[in-house]
Order: sequence, then C-alpha cells, then structure tokens
Amino acid sequence: MEHAPDQAPARAALALWVTLALIVLARGALTFVPNMVGWSLNLQRFLAPWWAWVPWTLAALALVPPLARRAEPVFRRGGEAIMRGSWVASLVAVACAVLLVLALPDRVRFVGDYQLRQGAIDAAASVALFFPQAMPLDVFLHADLPALLMGSGQIGANWAPRALGALEAGLLALLALAFARALALRGTGALMVAAAVFFGGYLGLYTGYGRVDGEMVLVAVAVATFALRAACDPSATGSRRGLLGLGVTLALGAFLDRSVVGFVPVALLAFALALVARPAALRDPATWAAVGLPVLAFALTFGRIVGTFAPIDLGAHLASPAVKAQGGLLASMFAGTRAVDLPNAVVLLAPLAPILLLVALAWGRRLPRGREAALLITLAVPFLGLLFFVHPAQGVFRDYDTLSEAGITIALLAAWFAGETLRRAPSFAWVGVAVVLAVAAPSVQWLAHQADVDRGLARVVALMTEPPARSPGERGTTWDYVGVRNFDRGRWGDAATAFARAAETQPGARALTKWAVAETMRGDLRAAQRVYLRAIARDSSVAAAWQGYGIVSLRLGDLDEAQRAALALRRRDPGNPEWPAVLKQIERRQAARRKSGAPR
Repeated sequence: MEHAPDQAPARAALALWVTLALIVLARGALTFVPNMVGWSLNLQRFLAPWWAWVPWTLAALALVPPLARRAEPVFRRGGEAIMRGSWVASLVAVACAVLLVLALPDRVRFVGDYQLRQGAIDAAASVALFFPQAMPLDVFLHADLPALLMGSGQIGANWAPRALGALEAGLLALLALAFARALALRGTGALMVAAAVFFGGYLGLYTGYGRVDGEMVLVAVAVATFALRAACDPSATGSRRGLLGLGVTLALGAFLDRSVVGFVPVALLAFALALVARPAALRDPATWAAVGLPVLAFALTFGRIVGTFAPIDLGAHLASPAVKAQGGLLASMFAGTRAVDLPNAVVLLAPLAPILLLVALAWGRRLPRGREAALLITLAVPFLGLLFFVHPAQGVFRDYDTLSEAGITIALLAAWFAGETLRRAPSFAWVGVAVVLAVAAPSVQWLAHQADVDRGLARVVALMTEPPARSPGERGTTWDYVGVRNFDRGRWGDAATAFARAAETQPGARALTKWAVAETMRGDLRAAQRVYLRAIARDSSVAAAWQGYGIVSLRLGDLDEAQRAALALRRRDPGNPEWPAVLKQIERRQAARRKSGAPR
C-alpha cells in the first residue's frame, strides 16, 4: 500500500514564510503608531529614512517567492562555501562583521551601565570598585587592557572597547559559520543558520560597550557548536575535538562570568551522549583533559561565584525590594510592564524567535527531534529561567544586556529549527533568503539607531512619555540618563527638563542638585536658586547643593544667602576652595556698596 507523502515539512516551511511576513509587516506598520508597546519592532520610527526603509524594503522583497527564487542560487553557493570551510568565505564574514560594528559605534550609550563603565575607563578607575562581581578575565579585558592601551598613547578611551568589540564581532561571525557546519546543513540552509546566529540585538554589545555579556554570547555559541560536534559528529576525531573544545570554552567562561554555571547542564549532556556513542573515549587523554580543565577552573573561581550570589543576584535581582513589593519572585514574573517588555527583549535580541511558536504548531506531532534538539533545548532552559526571574534594575528596555545569553540561546534554537524545517522541505529553500534578510535588516537598523544620538534620545523620551506607563524607578533612572546625555552635549534646556522629570519620581538632594546645575548653565538663576533650596531642604548634608546655592546667590546679588551657603559649605567640606572664594567676593561687594552708599 502506498503511503501519502508527509505534508508536515511543507506546512511548516509555509508557516515559516507567513511568520516572517507578519514580522516584516509589523515592523513597517508600527513606524506610524505613537506608542511604545512594541518597542523592539517600531525602531523605524527613530531612524533616518535611509536606515528605516531600505533594509525593510529588502526584507519585504525577499518575501516575494519569484524574487527569492532568483536570488536563492547565490545564497546556495555562499552556504556551500561555508560547509566546505572555505577560507575566503570565513575572511569575508569576519571582514563584514568587523566593518559593520566599527562603522556604527554606539553613540547613544543608553544600554545598561554603559556610562558608568565608560567613566571608569576614562578615569582609569578600578573596575573592581564599581563592579565587585567582575571575574578576573572580565577585569583584564575591560579594565586592565584598555588602561594599558590608553597608557601607550596609541588609543583613546572609547576606542579600546570598540577595538575589542570589533575583534569579538569577527569571532562571532566565525562561530556562526562553525555552528552551521556542526548542524551539517547544505546550501542556503547553512547560510541562513549562520546569519540567524550572527544577526541579533547582541551585536550592539560590540560597538563600544565594554561589558562581559559580549564575551558570554561568544561562549554560548562556542558551547553549542562544540556540544553538537561532541555528541553528533559521526567521526571519532570530530567528537574528540568537540569534547576538548567544550572543555576549554567552559574553563575560559569560568574566569569570565558567574553565569557560566548555566552552561554546565548542556556540557554534561554532551559528554554523556559522546561517551554513550563511543565508550572507548574514556581511555582517551583528550577526554580527561576536556573534563579536567573546567573542573580546575571552577575550583579556582567557585568561591568568587558563590560570594557574589547573595549581594548581586539575590539582593539586586531575585529578591530585590521591587520584587518583594510585587509579591515575590513568582508574582513579579509578569508584573508591571514585564509582560510587554520580555517578548520585546527576546525579539530584539533574537529576531527569528517568533518562528518557534508558529512553526512548531505547523509541525504538530511531526516536530523534529533528536540529539541536536535535546542539546539546544538544554542549553536554552537555564537562561530562559533567568529571563523570567531576573529583574533588571533600570528596566528590561534598558538593561537588555543582562538577558543577552537568553537571547543568543533562543537565537541558536530558532536557527536550528528553521534549518531543520528547510532541510526537510527542500522545495522551499527560497524561504532561506527571506530569513537572512529578516534577521539582518533589524540588526543593522539597531546598530544604526545606536549610532544616532538625536534619534536615540528621541526614542528614550518616547519610552517615558508614551504607553505603556513605566514604574517610578524606571522613570527616575531613565530621565536622569536623558539629562546627563543632554548636559554632556551642552543642551542645557533639555537637560534641565529631563532632570526636573527625574526629580518628580526620585526627589533626592542629588537629583535636585543636577537639575539646579542645568538651570544655572542655561541662565535661569532664579530657577536654579529655588531648586537648590529644595535640595538643601531635602538633605542639608550635600555639600554640592550648598556650593551651587552660594554661587548662584552671589551671581544674583543675594549676598546674605550667599554668605549663609558659604559658611554651611565650610562646615561640611572645609577643604573645598569655593567657600573662601565666595566669602572674598561677598566682602568685596559689601565694601563696594559701603563706598557707594548703597544699602546692603
């Protein structure tokens, strides 16, 4: 009896195409919608027309079947070059990656603690002072190395992390090609998978932001690649190299960041599958080296990892005051705007992520399984847990860097899923062209957005002024960022407005002092004097508030208040050179008034 052909692969490939079309349409439509519910999809609102519509148009045209079919042979040849391990293909990929991140540096500097880290590098300050949780290799790459390069006089402060980021972007490109080869894909599928791994919001971590999350993205791709080779490579040599590469990667990761613990389950699974397939590997010295290296590394770093759990992970994320106020860990999982922000962060980091749901439904009970699926799901699960339970202090929309490992593991899983779908539906190979453009376009747009300060700040302001409403803590820190960036650029009016809004939610003396300084710089001395008085009333121990109040009062001719401020500053900060200067100015003015007969 003749069996009916399996329609599931074709149905899944069609679902993949439909999902891509919906994403592209959403990106275009949200350009004209004045709210920030879809903040990972509406990026085109805040881009110059060139960056907004040219990449989008290319992605849209790739969805037209006749056009995609005409382009597919070129993509197929690129994929075959990847599978052959062509050095030309590798060189082109690395060159494109390096040039991309160097051409579009992050000038907005909104993500995470970019400003704090850049300030530490500028001042040659100890990273350990600001980030006590930093592991040894993190400190070397993001503090010692930049200081060494700056000390040579050959490179500027921001160029140090940018140069390192460019090299790491090139390495990410190489690892993306290696991942595609580990899946043994052919033609367009190989190029599609490599593109889906390389292109993501995490590319922004390589454009000047000196933080370990960029290295941990590399660790994730390397772990996935070596785990696949160890457990799935049919040759003994390939499996052996996979185990050794996995061990070396975990050992390096242990000195980079405590989150390396999340890679242990997939490593254990890969070792188990490799040894089940080849029991003789237990007698191979390379196997014991692959086990011994990470064990030794964890032995050396375990105390540091455990020591940072309570103050950093527990105190700042899992059991922070905000989490407790929302009812605890489980109740706070989707509290506030997290139900909106978490999907946005995933789509920003892994543009192909939406296919996981719709294409899985199309596969139904015929869903692809196997060792590859088991390994990539095991890789993703620990970081999906972090995605749900970690509460970034400044909001998911800003601290998405802390979720980058979740993003890359989802990207790896989605890339495999798309590759397996088209492997089993070869007549739909042209959909791979649409996948490449669908992930490349938003990722390049994201880098272009981060390179444009004016439009970047416009987007940040929209996040604060448009739905959904943000928490007071998120508003306070974000408006403070807007104020600092405008102050640095000499836009005193915009800085004063932003600091005023920050003070609405965080009306502390230091926030009010920043606002008063901005008012002073734009020339509204009366407003500055009023704000300084509010700061002093809030906390009279802040010397900067007394200093500013004294200087402003002196400039306004209010000598009694200037004298009061100078005396208060002398009591609180005797070594400050401002109070003697203010008192001398007051004496000269009072003498001049007495001489002229004017009233005090």
